[in-house]
Amino acid sequence: MKRAAQPTAISLMAAGLTIVLLLPVSDCFAAQSGGELPWDQTLLALQDMLVNTAAPAAIGFAFAGAVVLYATGGHDKQVGRLVGSGIGGCIALVVVHLLNYVFP
Repeated sequence: MKRAAQPTAISLMAAGLTIVLLLPVSDCFAAQSGGELPWDQTLLALQDMLVNTAAPAAIGFAFAGAVVLYATGGHDKQVGRLVGSGIGGCIALVVVHLLNYVFP
């Protein structure tokens, strides 16, 4: 029984290989748009929105949160660490925003 199934599998593989080798080679449909991917414009619009509107708002909220924590926390050691991390994150956001402004 096994020997009868083996020639069928070999003949199917040979027929499939012959069909694949005889098919014409052509470009993919996705590559015909001139090198741009379909989601490029969406990602650029999202990046512009985040850099122009969301980043300054995030910087302002981070700085305001750090100021509120410092004002209400007093001189507690843990609150000082939290305020330091808030101000450090605010500085990092400002640096990223400035780098995006200087090197667009």
